[in-house]
Amino acid sequence: PASGTAWFLQYSVMGMVFQVVDKALSESMGLPRTPYGSQLMEDSKNDVKESTDVLATIKSCSKILLAPAIAGMVESSVANRAEVQRYFGIQKFAEMEKALKWNPISKIFGPAYLANSSRNIIMSATSFVITPVLYRKYYPQEQKSQTTLFWAGLGVNIFIGNVVAITQQALWGRALDYAAGAPGSGARNIHYKSVVQEGLAKGGISAFFTLPKWSSRVLMNAPVQGTLPWFYNEVLPLGEDAVLSAANSLHSRLTKRGLDSSSAPVNAGNFNDTKMATSPIKN
Repeated sequence: PASGTAWFLQYSVMGMVFQVVDKALSESMGLPRTPYGSQLMEDSKNDVKESTDVLATIKSCSKILLAPAIAGMVESSVANRAEVQRYFGIQKFAEMEKALKWNPISKIFGPAYLANSSRNIIMSATSFVITPVLYRKYYPQEQKSQTTLFWAGLGVNIFIGNVVAITQQALWGRALDYAAGAPGSGARNIHYKSVVQEGLAKGGISAFFTLPKWSSRVLMNAPVQGTLPWFYNEVLPLGEDAVLSAANSLHSRLTKRGLDSSSAPVNAGNFNDTKMATSPIKN
């Protein structure tokens, strides 16, 4: 159940967190939001030219880095533990936790969280920043459509995102093998420098990237993650207004009910309605 829930939640959580963070950072820094929905189909030639001074550039770069990074890290906090359980098996993973005596925070995030979040940050940036920005700015305006966005998202995912992400996926797996320890030696905490050095010593670059690893990653990831830019920008906005309207209506009703309850007058007579029973005094 945990694995299934994590698989369902990780993509929705990532998109939701990215939207919230992107909006918050844009408003606080005075920057436009990352292109979303129908904005991708607009002609970028009509855009107002942004300031190119040093401060504006630093703000823009900071937002571009922070929004997908936070989204990827939150996604990993939802999914990594379940993925590790699936990797080791629930019983073996529980034995490792008991042997290593992890603190509560480490238990929530699970082992190899750093590698897992690094992979998800790459995929978050691919889906929510690189694809929409490249498509809006550089895709021929006369050829823009839902179909071309669908294939553009797949192409960026396969040939850019997953080329980098497969190295982090391999690091994640090797880090977990390192945590499990050699047969008979028991579990151990992950030391990433040792993981990388051991991998390079045994397999060279092939320890982290090969065509078969990339192909298997693409087959597993691209059908969902690769079509996310299309779904996020073309399908999700269709029901967005209705959901936001319902949420605002519910919020208004709850707020009004709370205000009515707090402002209701207190009837002093209510305190006299209850008669205290006393025992008769005998003379």
